[in-house]
Amino acid sequence: MPADAPYPFPGMNPYFESKWSDVHATMIVHMREQLRRQMPQGLYVGVEVGTQILKNSRDEKPKVPDASVWKLREDGPVVAEPPNAATPTIAETQAPQVRRLAVRDLDGELLTVIELLSPSNKHGAGAVVHQRKRLGLMESGINLVEIDLVRQWGLAVIQFEEDAVAEMLAGDSGSLPAHAVLVFRAATPHVRELYGIRYAESLPSIRVPLGAEHRDVWLNLQELAIRAHTEGQFDQVTRYQESPTPPLSTEETAWLDAHLKAQGLR
Repeated sequence: MPADAPYPFPGMNPYFESKWSDVHATMIVHMREQLRRQMPQGLYVGVEVGTQILKNSRDEKPKVPDASVWKLREDGPVVAEPPNAATPTIAETQAPQVRRLAVRDLDGELLTVIELLSPSNKHGAGAVVHQRKRLGLMESGINLVEIDLVRQWGLAVIQFEEDAVAEMLAGDSGSLPAHAVLVFRAATPHVRELYGIRYAESLPSIRVPLGAEHRDVWLNLQELAIRAHTEGQFDQVTRYQESPTPPLSTEETAWLDAHLKAQGLR
């Protein structure tokens, strides 16, 4: 980690999750630019909302793993209306515009989805929807990269994968990292590639799989975080004097305090 770079970076920033939509928008654009510079001929990477899975068959209806539509019952209650029956106020809402990166070939065939997880992906109904979507991608033979830089609601690996995967991430120390990246390759569906991210270390560069005939490309998370932190001016609104929520481990708390004091931020 550069000595002159303020910590924490957006996304890894435990103070900053209430502003995650701004962080997400900034990082996803820079992530696309970084990957575009490496895309082989015949592939492109774009920002998508409600990513569709297009199969080889042109006659098959595209699958949309990001949302489901349920038909509500229109018939009234069987029992008689009670004297204190109330009429509800009806308000229609729209689903949040979750954006992710998708790598496709020139025919529109989806090869890889890169997901920068948000707090809503890991809690309540949002977690159920996200798990259904990720399983749909895996079952359809799509590569998936999940970048979990949000501390709220715990590590996504613990929620969405088997216990053995989390144990491998913890390693010999038995201590889970603050954040993690999970890579699923369609070519090896029973394997998970894991990148642990700890506060005292630089963010890693990770391998992003493409089509079976293409080499991996690199996603440099450290470069991405520094650029987003600088251009987004997130350091100006981060309250470095406050303690993060949820609390860090004893070791991470000591390291963060010493680092911020060395940077003159405490």
